[in-house]
Amino acid sequence: MSEALLYLVFPINPICIILSTAYCAEGTFRYDFKNRKAGYLVTIILALLTGIAGDIGYFLFPELETGIEGLVMDGEAAARLCGLFIHFIAMIFLLKGKVWKRFLVTFLSSEVVGCLVHIFESLQLQITHMTEWEDREKQLIASIILEALSSLLVFLFLFVIAKARKKNDNTPLPLPSMGVVTVFLLLVNAFLADDYTTNSEQVLSSDATRPILLLLILFTICLFFFLRGTRKERDGLKAMNKINEELVDSQTKFFEASAKADSDIRAMRHDMKNNVQVLMLLLANKEYDKMQEYLEEMSEGLASTNVSSHTGDVIADAIIADKMKRATEAGLKLDVTGAITGVEISPVNMCKMLGNLLDNAIEATSDPRLKELDSEFKVINLQFKHTENFFMISVTNPCAESPKIKDGKIVTSKSDKKNHGFGISNIRSAAEDCGGELSVSCDEKPFGYLFRAEVVI
Repeated sequence: MSEALLYLVFPINPICIILSTAYCAEGTFRYDFKNRKAGYLVTIILALLTGIAGDIGYFLFPELETGIEGLVMDGEAAARLCGLFIHFIAMIFLLKGKVWKRFLVTFLSSEVVGCLVHIFESLQLQITHMTEWEDREKQLIASIILEALSSLLVFLFLFVIAKARKKNDNTPLPLPSMGVVTVFLLLVNAFLADDYTTNSEQVLSSDATRPILLLLILFTICLFFFLRGTRKERDGLKAMNKINEELVDSQTKFFEASAKADSDIRAMRHDMKNNVQVLMLLLANKEYDKMQEYLEEMSEGLASTNVSSHTGDVIADAIIADKMKRATEAGLKLDVTGAITGVEISPVNMCKMLGNLLDNAIEATSDPRLKELDSEFKVINLQFKHTENFFMISVTNPCAESPKIKDGKIVTSKSDKKNHGFGISNIRSAAEDCGGELSVSCDEKPFGYLFRAEVVI
């Protein structure tokens, strides 16, 4: 019976480490697998194989020569090391990103999990030293329960942090922050290791402050992630406030321009009878040149009453009016066609998408390298298009240089970022929030390059 119970004891630790390492990297630290299902499937298979190999290795090879003087290990330890190493290599292939970053993420995740396992095992030892089991079978059963509970606590600890991060900080944890957490945990484990080497079993069994200290350490780590999450939340609120301020400012300018245009139209209507009489008199006297000048003057007055195109969305109209004024001041022309129909876009997302799309276009078209470009090409085209299957916002504009585009995303140098880097991530996130996506392209033209950004919802 005792030997059968040993088969249950040994697999728990390596299975816990392998599964927790994968979850720590993907779930807690937010570094995605290339294929999430495949990543966890490979992890589960390797974890089970490592546990089984550990059992076999312990009973077939109770003592193995390592080739290193003074270092002897059993088959279970050797199988565990092999399994952890194979999973380490597999994680590098399964994660997304550059190879060096995948390596560091896997290494730091495994170190964090190893340290957490060590801390919870230390708490487990505290409980073990407080109890005395005369029966070996009862002792093994207690060990299995405590080992399983320790592994479960490791996973729950990572799960709680993952849930807290998902709410306010759902982005990959920067490597420096991961390094800080890892170094802190390694220092704690160095303290634990030093405590063990002093042969302090009596201290372990009598010192009630030790488990309290370890729990405080775990609480400190949770507090670190909580403070980071609240900082992200504050930054998000600041960004939201900025967007709301831009919305209010755009709407205010739009309504002021609308009021002025309405007043101008009423004034022109009041003077229409006089204008017609003047034109009739000029026509009767065959003063065609003066008649033409008078009509041109009236035309200019009519043009000043046009505040923007009417898209059907007051927020979009306000944004367009503001950007149209800015484009005119820069010597550019902003053409708007189509209407916003069949789709609901929140004011914040509309501001993020439309505002940044037009800002990028105006910035690119105002490039000094396009100063000599003919005015007929210095045009920004904004189009709204609705079909049975999708709604599209399309912006095209000339640019001096073609940005590097890979998989529909801009991979820019510093100079290209000056033209098209602002707000791209905001446009993409707003599009995804609406259930759509952003795509970009750039085509070479006789006058230079024509850049196109499309949001399809």
